[in-house]
This record gives sequence, C-alpha cells and structure tokens, in this order.
Amino acid sequence: MKPVDIIENLRVHLSRKTGRQLYGVVGSYKALADFAERLHRAKDTDDKRFRKPLSVTRSVLELIPDDEFRDLVDHEAQMPRPTAANVRRAFESLIESKQKTRGLLILNDLELIWAYNIEFSKLRSLAADNFQVLLLLPGRLEAGRVMMYPEAGEGRYTLPSPLIAEDHLWELSD
Repeated sequence: MKPVDIIENLRVHLSRKTGRQLYGVVGSYKALADFAERLHRAKDTDDKRFRKPLSVTRSVLELIPDDEFRDLVDHEAQMPRPTAANVRRAFESLIESKQKTRGLLILNDLELIWAYNIEFSKLRSLAADNFQVLLLLPGRLEAGRVMMYPEAGEGRYTLPSPLIAEDHLWELSD
C-alpha cells in the first residue's frame, strides 16, 4: 500500500476508541523511515501531528544502568538468561511508562527485542482502548505472516500471528 493509504486507514482505526489498538506497518528500512516522516507530517484524529517513532532498542538500553549493563555484557556468553531477563524487564517498564500518554505510540528499532526473544505479551495486553501502538516492522508479508529481517537468512524471525489483527497490519509498497 502507499503511505497515504496506510495513514488514512490508520486514522479510521484510531477513531474507534475501543478494542485492541495494536497496529503494524511492514516494509524495508528505507520505506519505513520515509513512512515515519510522512506520518509525522500528517494529523491524527484529534488534528494533532503524529509523534515521531520511539526507538525501542535505544530506550531499553537507557533503562539499564551502565554498571549493570557492563556486567551483563561481560557475562552474557556464559549466562545469557540474566541479560534477556533485564532486557525483558526494561521493555515492559518502557511500555508501562508510555501507557499514560495520549495519542498513538509509534515504536521502531525492535532488534534488541527480537535478539533476546522477548515476548510481546505485555504490549498485546496493554494495547487496548485508549493505549494505541503502531509497530514499524522491517520485513515483508509472506503467506499472511510477517517475516522480519528477510535479508538476514537464518537470522530472520516471524511475528507472532495473533499479535496484530490482519486488518491492523499494512505492507508498504516500494
């Protein structure tokens, strides 16, 4: 779909204030960056500009204290579980801290979440009614599934299928 069509579809969905409010846009990194710029210039249903995307990776790393992060990195090879647990807690804390903000929360740079196989269950349960979330997902749709990072070969991931409703997910055309 073209960015303008996705934005219009998104506005229609956002005007409904109840139900699951988790959305996704799939495309290449460049297409997603261009889309984010266009979205930021557009107006939401309250006639305000959409926010700029929030980098999940950067935000999660900022939530882990430097000393703790250095210790995690030093011991990650021998004990990867504590690192993943810290990333999960920081991600959940980030989502909870943004829950009170009004308007659409746009998240990008989810690589750290994928790298540590963090569940999206917290996001799924909170993205309802007045908490609206849009994920910018580098990948493509294949047979109705979102294939993340398709150029990564063995390192690609599949978005959990029940995470985003089919009519809340759009693929950018290049």
